[in-house]
Amino acid sequence: MDTRKKAALDLSMNTIVVVVIGIVILTLGLRWIYGIFGGLEEQRKQLDEATEQQIRDTFGESDEPLNLLTTTISIEQGKFADIGVGIRNTLSEEHTFRYMIETTDIPSNIQANQVLGWVRWDKSNLLLKSGEIYTDVISIDPKDAPLGIYKLKVVLQCVDPGCSETDSVPLTVRIVAK
Repeated sequence: MDTRKKAALDLSMNTIVVVVIGIVILTLGLRWIYGIFGGLEEQRKQLDEATEQQIRDTFGESDEPLNLLTTTISIEQGKFADIGVGIRNTLSEEHTFRYMIETTDIPSNIQANQVLGWVRWDKSNLLLKSGEIYTDVISIDPKDAPLGIYKLKVVLQCVDPGCSETDSVPLTVRIVAK
């Protein structure tokens, strides 16, 4: 009868060892996956910060109220792209600004609202002190856009009463084959 009791104890010890090893492996695996995805998020944040710094550096050398890092961009079908934009209050007082994107020349088989549906930007009003710079990223995700050249215009407006300042910069988006 002693041998059966010892066998039951051995089975119980084996079960505990297997469970502990399983928990250790699971914990290590989760930490490894978190390390991979946590690193990607950190890299994305660093890229955003570098883009903003580049916009500030580029824009700091310009006296223009509206500046894009590039005015021409090529995007493969099914891909997306981001363009840095900088807005500076070049007026002597604090004012509220807003920028919009308009189509100027697009293929005849596409409607303007379709093209603008591919573009994301900050549509809120921006209160800027004199000389203050605001940076943003215009995201373009053309989904199933036909190949072609799409000409847009980024328009900056001062929306305060009595303020008629406006500026615009052209933006050309080329949709190319994969």
